[in-house]
Amino acid sequence: MTALPNARSIDRFDIAWNGTRAEGLRLGERVVALRERLESRADAREAAQLRADVREARDFVRGFDSRDVSGSIATRYARVVAQMREASQRPEDAACKNTFEFRRAAYVHVTRTELKRALRDLDKHRRTGDVARAAEAYNRVKEGLGALRKYPPTTGSREADLTRSSAFRGPAHPDPERSNGKRGSLTDLPPEWRDAVQREARSNDRAGLAALALAGCRPAEVRGIRVRQDGDSITLNIRGAKVDQDRGIEYRSITLDRADLESTQAGRDLANWLGSREQRTIAYPGSVEAFRERVSRAADRAGLPQVSAYTYRHAAARELKTAGANRAEIADRLGHRSEQSQSVYG
Repeated sequence: MTALPNARSIDRFDIAWNGTRAEGLRLGERVVALRERLESRADAREAAQLRADVREARDFVRGFDSRDVSGSIATRYARVVAQMREASQRPEDAACKNTFEFRRAAYVHVTRTELKRALRDLDKHRRTGDVARAAEAYNRVKEGLGALRKYPPTTGSREADLTRSSAFRGPAHPDPERSNGKRGSLTDLPPEWRDAVQREARSNDRAGLAALALAGCRPAEVRGIRVRQDGDSITLNIRGAKVDQDRGIEYRSITLDRADLESTQAGRDLANWLGSREQRTIAYPGSVEAFRERVSRAADRAGLPQVSAYTYRHAAARELKTAGANRAEIADRLGHRSEQSQSVYG
C-alpha cells in the first residue's frame, strides 16, 4: 500500500488550487509551475480518496464493540486469525462451509477491532501533525477496508444477509476419500498432535475422536462403533461405510491392548468413557458433517488448523506402512476390500 504523499493530504482534507498564469514565464518556470499544478491535483485526489476511505471505514465500525463477544470467543477468534495469517490462508480455504463461517466470523471480528484502532490512531496523529505515523495508520485503514469489502459484516437483517454472495465455493477436493491433501500435511505435525486435539475436543465428542485416533476409521463409521472390553484388551467393532463389491467391507474389528491405551490421551479417554461397562456404543450429537466440523474446531483450538477428521485416517495408514505392515493388513485395518485403495492414504 502506498503511503500518503505529504502533510497536506493528512492535515487538510480540502485542498484548493489557485492556478498559475503561464504568460510571461520562461520555459523552465513554466515546467516548474506545471509540475506543481499536477502535484497539487494529485494531492487533491489523494485527499478526496482519504476522506472517502475514512467515511467508509467509520461505517464498518459504527456500533461495533469488540466486547460484545465473550472473552473466550474473542481469544478463539484471535488465535484462528493468527493461524490463518501465518499459513497464508483465507476463510474460504476451509474444508467445509461450517468452518468457513466460523473463520469468516473470526476474521471480520478481528479486522473490525483492528480497523477501529487504526482510525483512532489516524485521528490522533493528524492532530499532532505526525505525518509518518498518520500515513502508517491510513495504510492500516485501507487494509481493513479491503478485508471488510470482501467479507462484509452482518447487517442485522436476516433477509439482507441472505442476499449476500458467499466467498466459499466448496472444498478443493469435494470427496475427501480421494484427497491427498492431508497426506502432505502429516510431515508438519508435531509428534503429540493427536493428544493436543483430543484435549481440546468437547466431552461428548471425545470417544468418537478417540476412535478416529486409535482405529483410523472413516468419520462416517464412528457413530455406531461397539466398544467391548475383555480383560486386558478393548475391541472396536466397526460397521463399514462405502460398502460394495469393489470398495469397503461390511464389518471389521480392531483389538487394542489396554496398556497401550494408557500411553495416549485418546486411549485414556476411551477407557474412561467405557468405564466398568462390558460394552458401549459410540454416539455423538448431530450429523457426520457437524462431527467433522467439531473435530476441525478442536484442531483450531489446539493450534493445528491443518488437521481434519481425515488426517487421522492418513496418519494411521502411514504408521502401518512405516511399521512394515503388508498390503492385506493395511487394507483390513482401513476397511478396504481392494488393496489398491490404500494408495491414496499415508
